[in-house]
Amino acid sequence: MTDDVPKTAFADAATARAWRKERRRSLTGLFFWIFCLLGFAAFLGTAENWTGKPLAIAFSFPVVFVIAVGIGFASVRWEHLGKMRAVLKAYPWQHCPPLGVESPAGIEYFRLPDPDKPQKNVQVAFRRYGTGRSWQRAVEEARSAGFTFAGDPRYACVVASPGLRRLLTVRPQHLHLGRDGTKPPTVSETAWRRAKEAGITDPPSLEEQRRKLLYTLWKSFQKRPRDSTSP
Repeated sequence: MTDDVPKTAFADAATARAWRKERRRSLTGLFFWIFCLLGFAAFLGTAENWTGKPLAIAFSFPVVFVIAVGIGFASVRWEHLGKMRAVLKAYPWQHCPPLGVESPAGIEYFRLPDPDKPQKNVQVAFRRYGTGRSWQRAVEEARSAGFTFAGDPRYACVVASPGLRRLLTVRPQHLHLGRDGTKPPTVSETAWRRAKEAGITDPPSLEEQRRKLLYTLWKSFQKRPRDSTSP
């Protein structure tokens, strides 16, 4: 990033370049899976003549499933990038030091300071954009080497790994938004206006609610008394 500190993250030319690079990568992935689907459809028409229609159809199910998952992840990533841009245009970058080893709750989870009460922390989790090692390596790098982030951890943040090599999204693991969409009493008017400007005041998605439930179950399991007399 440049020596001057811009008012918002996206005002920095390096940030804009990093975001466009992520968008090109996402679009390339989406086109790749679409071409795979079209190519397999063409291949399937030929394979029917060799193996017969029933066998060809049975073989197609796992292949189509994998391609559909690939298209789904690429589409979700594309959607996330649009939301990232709104956050980057509303918030400046802030630095977070290295987090060290993986947290007990898992490598996805960590804490960021509450903008209205810096002495308190908000637990957030990295949002997955794939199932392979690429996503995990990006998270590990951000945790171990430190990172910059933009946003409000009570709603959503964009995390940039060192050198802006990857952009990731994090979301909170507990609710700061009323079901009626009104400003919570714990959020200042200034923070609420900025969050609304960034478009991150929507209620948590099913994905975030599922993560919160799994984390709650994990904590309950950890607090379960252990039987010291067990062999």
